[in-house]
Amino acid sequence: MSDKANYQFLSSTQEAWDAMFEAICNARKSIYWELYIFNPDEIGLRFVRILKEKAQAGVEVKLIFDAFGSFSFSEKLVQELREAGAEVIYFNPLKMSNFWRGIRKYFERTHRKILIIDQEIGFIGSVNVEGNNANWFDLQVKVTGSIVRRLLHSFSHSYLAGGGLLNRIKHIFYLPIIKEKYWSILYHKPRGDYSIIRKVYLNWIRKAKKSLTLVSPYFLPDQDFLQALREARKRGVEIDLIVPWKTDHPTLTHAMRAYWRAYDLLGFRIHLVKKMLHAKAMMVDDKWAMVGSSNFDSQTFYRNYEANIIFSNKQMVEDFRKVLHHWKDNSRLFHISKWEKRSVVNKVYEFFCKLLRPFL
Repeated sequence: MSDKANYQFLSSTQEAWDAMFEAICNARKSIYWELYIFNPDEIGLRFVRILKEKAQAGVEVKLIFDAFGSFSFSEKLVQELREAGAEVIYFNPLKMSNFWRGIRKYFERTHRKILIIDQEIGFIGSVNVEGNNANWFDLQVKVTGSIVRRLLHSFSHSYLAGGGLLNRIKHIFYLPIIKEKYWSILYHKPRGDYSIIRKVYLNWIRKAKKSLTLVSPYFLPDQDFLQALREARKRGVEIDLIVPWKTDHPTLTHAMRAYWRAYDLLGFRIHLVKKMLHAKAMMVDDKWAMVGSSNFDSQTFYRNYEANIIFSNKQMVEDFRKVLHHWKDNSRLFHISKWEKRSVVNKVYEFFCKLLRPFL
């Protein structure tokens, strides 16, 4: 991938679905898709039909669905895909035999959202396949060039971790990785109490000199995160937090809201997006950015398989900044004077949901 990389930001769920569906329709050789939620509703079945058609036409189709996130994807549909010639892997099946390995292992999930077409076109971000998400703001990045090999590398490791056989994936597993100057893929897997994504987030927060923008649907940082952000503010770093006013999970909504007053007192600008925002991203000093599937929470850091794209290409960062401004234009700023007038019931909900933060 050169400095004039071919990329495209898809900043809504529908826009991402349309681009991914078109790419699948045009696939000639292979389709590799890994995602957390694949719901066989009207939207999902549209994808299933084209995947079956492509598999029947001889296109290599490999699918990895998380067994928990895609729980509603029926065995009947899996069988239909397999009979058409597709390979389907349920990641970490919900079986008692797996549960007895330990609760922590049982909740290790692939949260990645990666689609690769013909080993030439890649999509990476936070977009699932579920009809209820159709009107959301979300983020998927379409890329071409040698960086796609890094996506292939990530997919092949998930394939093996999900129980796939090496001899069925070795044609991409052993592809040489070409080092890029302005782009990289950060793929994360559970490693006990160590988290590479958490380390990257904290390192860049501590390096920030002028500005820091955080985007998350469920912003629930731990104490080390809050301390790093507090120190950044003391250095004079401007911090913008872009979050939805209301998430798709009531418990997470109240848990997140429990921290808004503290963020405001620390000097954060909190942008409350008027509709659901599912994107996960961070930008530092308008020079470096990371987007992908990882949230700012314990589930991401210690129990999920995640994948993010990191970039410092000037034009790409500038284009991403325009996406951030679009979301800000569709938000309102948090004002503590108005917030303090909320009902006692909401304050009680926030208090109790905040106690659940380590488990969310």
